[in-house]
Amino acid sequence: MSSRSEKFTPKRPPQSKVLEKGIWGMSGPMFVDQAVTYTIPLVDMYFLSRISDSAAAAVGAITPLVFVANAFLIVSAFAGASIASQRIGANDYVRGNATIAAYAIFVVALALIAGLSVNHGGPWVASAMSLSPDVETYARTYLSIIGWMVALWGCRVIYQTILNIYGEPKWNTFSNIILFVANIIGCSIAVYGFMGLPPTGVKGVAIASTIAAGCSLLFVMVIVHFKLRIHIPLREGLKNFAVLIAPVIMIAAPSILEPMSFQAYMIALNWIAAEVGDLALKVKVYAYNTFLFCLMISIAIGMATEAIIAQRVGRGEFDLVNKQLKQSLKISLIGTSILALCWLLFNQPILTLFSSDPEVVAIGLWAFLLSFLAEPWRTVNITVGSALRCTGDAAFTSISSIGVIWLFSVPLAYVLAIPCGLGLYGLLIAAILDEFVRALIKRWRWKQGKWKYTGIAAREAKAANPSV
Repeated sequence: MSSRSEKFTPKRPPQSKVLEKGIWGMSGPMFVDQAVTYTIPLVDMYFLSRISDSAAAAVGAITPLVFVANAFLIVSAFAGASIASQRIGANDYVRGNATIAAYAIFVVALALIAGLSVNHGGPWVASAMSLSPDVETYARTYLSIIGWMVALWGCRVIYQTILNIYGEPKWNTFSNIILFVANIIGCSIAVYGFMGLPPTGVKGVAIASTIAAGCSLLFVMVIVHFKLRIHIPLREGLKNFAVLIAPVIMIAAPSILEPMSFQAYMIALNWIAAEVGDLALKVKVYAYNTFLFCLMISIAIGMATEAIIAQRVGRGEFDLVNKQLKQSLKISLIGTSILALCWLLFNQPILTLFSSDPEVVAIGLWAFLLSFLAEPWRTVNITVGSALRCTGDAAFTSISSIGVIWLFSVPLAYVLAIPCGLGLYGLLIAAILDEFVRALIKRWRWKQGKWKYTGIAAREAKAANPSV
């Protein structure tokens, strides 16, 4: 009798496991996920350097443009995820899943716009930069194709956030491993050829990255819809789109501005490096892309912290939120510093892996040292910035960061690099000071405690009782 009743008992919908897993359970798979993600630019740079230093410098110089488009999509999706997580933290799965549906529709539309913008606008940006003819040709070729990868990444990040919300980040790790393997195979064929197929160079590397992104997207779609059977009510999301997307945009709009501004800042630094000379641009690209790998720790911890804090805020557990941020910041600073120190100590073998130019290798130590000094402040920026965004307190920190970048950091970089004659070193010194100032501002903002009143529950309570 009991077995019959169990047979007809409806299956319980999937429940979030974020708080159950905690920071280590969430960040472990995310760490591997980010390790794979940040290995991909190094792999691409390695294969491009097999073509020439100019090919690697070209793609490195315009990579921030791709990062701008990716940041635009990632921040939009994570803003939606923070609202959905707050609702799910309050045990409101109906509105939480409807919010997921609304931001999924929103991000798909943005992904198409971003992809087309990179494909058609990117070559124009490359032409406007002070690049040598060879470097510009490679850059234009790469940008005319890579926009399709950006669009696929935008769709993939929707599923990445869904898996994070439900406490299943391990599937994102498998997805990235698929991406990594497919990318290596594709880049190898593009650079060396395969079974009679001729090498296709930079164009082939861009196509390989796009195909790898498509394989990765297909995998997470299968996991969410068929393995975990998470229901995303698209009809409900469309029906109530305006109401559901409004709080998402309140976080996304200011949050998008900061990473986009930062990547525009990276383009500006590459622009100034190109003015200094091809050597400065090459070393800057190699050092910067190598130290990008250090971000895997702070971003993994930041993403896990964001998922946990959003649900804690939904429950009103503010003391636990503060404790969580302190723990996350400590872990991130220790892990990032150790990894960055390893890069600094092994700077010569790393540089010789990418370039045989003795001038590139010769000035690499100082470039790596200055990059190393920026890492702790960058870690604070990422970890505290993620926490502020997921609580809904995004506007002040984004606006203040943009002000620091364009009113202080860019002018300082130009003055140190060209009028003061410090060249590449001037750019890297300015980058350290930029990270330092922005980190101080974010930490100060968190200590003010205004994030306690910017969550979706607090906003809705205030809207319901304006006099309170």
